Amino acid sequence: MKLKLSGFLSDGAVLQKDERIPVRGMGTPGKRVRAVLKKSAAMTLRAGFHSGENVNSGEAVTEGETVASGETVVPGDGRFCLELDPLPAGGPYELCVTEEENSVTVSDLLIGAVWYVSGQSNIDVDMERCRDSYPEIIESCQDDGLRTFRITEHADYHGPLDEPLTGEWKKAGPESIPRFSATGYFFARALREMTGIPVGFIQASLGGSRITSWLSREMLEGNEDYRPLLEEAERYADDAFLAEVIRQNDEGPKAWKESLSAADEGRRNAWEKHPEEIRRNGTRVLLPCFFRDTELSGFIGSVWLTREFVLPPEMAGKSAGLWLGTMVDSDEVYINGVKVGETAYQYPPRKYRVPERLLRAGSNTITIRLVVENGEGRFTPGKGYFLFNDQGVSDLKGTWFYRKGAACGPIPPTDFVNWKATGLFNGTAAPCFQVPVEGMVWYQGEANTHQPYDYLDLMKRYVNGYRKLWGKERLPFYYVQLPNYDVDLNQDVQWPDLREKQRRALEEIPYSGMAVTMDLGEDNDLHPHGKMEIGRRLALLAAHDLYGNEAECTGPVPVRAEVTDEGVRISLAHAEGLHVASLEKGSTLRDAELVAEDGSVYQARVSVEVSASDGEGKAGSGKNGENEVCLIFSCSSMKGKPAEVRYAYHNVMHGATIYNGAGLPMSPFAMRVCQNGKDR
Repeated sequence: MKLKLSGFLSDGAVLQKDERIPVRGMGTPGKRVRAVLKKSAAMTLRAGFHSGENVNSGEAVTEGETVASGETVVPGDGRFCLELDPLPAGGPYELCVTEEENSVTVSDLLIGAVWYVSGQSNIDVDMERCRDSYPEIIESCQDDGLRTFRITEHADYHGPLDEPLTGEWKKAGPESIPRFSATGYFFARALREMTGIPVGFIQASLGGSRITSWLSREMLEGNEDYRPLLEEAERYADDAFLAEVIRQNDEGPKAWKESLSAADEGRRNAWEKHPEEIRRNGTRVLLPCFFRDTELSGFIGSVWLTREFVLPPEMAGKSAGLWLGTMVDSDEVYINGVKVGETAYQYPPRKYRVPERLLRAGSNTITIRLVVENGEGRFTPGKGYFLFNDQGVSDLKGTWFYRKGAACGPIPPTDFVNWKATGLFNGTAAPCFQVPVEGMVWYQGEANTHQPYDYLDLMKRYVNGYRKLWGKERLPFYYVQLPNYDVDLNQDVQWPDLREKQRRALEEIPYSGMAVTMDLGEDNDLHPHGKMEIGRRLALLAAHDLYGNEAECTGPVPVRAEVTDEGVRISLAHAEGLHVASLEKGSTLRDAELVAEDGSVYQARVSVEVSASDGEGKAGSGKNGENEVCLIFSCSSMKGKPAEVRYAYHNVMHGATIYNGAGLPMSPFAMRVCQNGKDR
């Protein structure tokens, strides 16, 4: 049997500092395997930190010197594992593993902090998708001490895999960073800046995945509510059944699109080249808009839209960018009869490039074929719709003409087989438990807002299960609370309720931290681009708990709500420098509410109460010696006694946000009110 190492032990790997280093692989049963880790040529990992240094002790290691070694005999199944002594952060190193005449050498290894980063689409969102938000960072990035191992998602319903099916370590550089998770990259980047040590993150994520996708069968057992999930997973373990589902997923939508295209009058008559046919028999519409507010309400099928726009001579013939917000569902875009871009589904921003020599001085035409799959068509309001280059900008909002190409029934539904319970745990997460890590980062929840299961209970099962598999009951767990979002939501309840479950997880999951992002989302976009600040807030939590960073790491935290003569008094921790601010929604607090015993909701007036601390660190004071800061919620028109107090308990903010002096926001919350010193 040929000697082979684990996929995680590849060139450029980052290995966890201060822990025994596992060397896993496949070999010939009965033969002795030896592993030797040596110092290799030094390189600069960042300003102020040279890779030839031992970061923790400052001791230098000579090139070629053996720093750790170990050996074992390959057991009968061919799978071996030996461990090397722990090392502090540093590098690079070279690992040589030998089995008699066979050997494998792994180069450019670093010892540092390894993080497991997981979740759904907002972890998937990569730096390429955020390029226009961070162009200089992408172009100038060159950090050999920041690396990622991205596992391509794979669901398996037969049981946990031992090895990742895909993946390799990549250094952060202009060529590689576009595929880095934006949240993962900015988290690791901020940690690098705060600590100076190498940071690697293993990314295991999939857009649309539910938390139950990432839980094992054992983690879901013991609660009858989850029995349907386990029964469903058993059905998908039937290979023939799964193959048929995948076939239907492929053939159903494909046949629907082909049938629509064949029936499309615009396709047959090339309306992209003859937009006058759309204008001649078409209808005016103001874009952007929700189709539900127009005569296209409920329409399913293809619709062609066109608009003329005028360009000055200096813009003619030049390449240009074309931004068209987001659309529902898929689009093809033509400029002067030439296709310049297309997108197959609703979520990605439409950012296309118009080639040289296509734009004309004077009149030009843009034509869009939009396919609406389920009657919820839109050009998302609040987004930018314009064409631009260095010579000018042309706004494309306003009056367009549209004409229906063909109408049809809804597209056949897709059964997303990778989202089922246990699938992603088995096929994507399970192999990662062989790799020692510093902690976990989690950004997920959107897909669970409409699920009937208790998200708080599932979070606890997730964290406890993963800690058990990594053998660390105190393994740090940092997660992102859902941001503001509203565009596709029919209710103003599900997202606030899940955010509250996430907030309560802080109280029930030890060694955890939450990055509040109610000020970082985009009301009209499920995938906001402000990932740099999300990564920084996550890194502040880790740096505070693990690396001795004394900077404030969390926003104001509500501790207790009790009735007083003035109203409801909410004691706060981490509230030094309390203030309100907003970039877009004014300076007035509009998201404070009192809920009466009969369930009636009243908007509350908010005032701040600051009192000197007694020096004994009483509740709400944050630290000994700090002032105690409280909020008073009151409403003179309220009938009955207050039973609950709420802040930001809606899909989006309607007014200003509450921050502390560190610029970190307070989490949305819903708290029961204490009456006469007793919890209700």
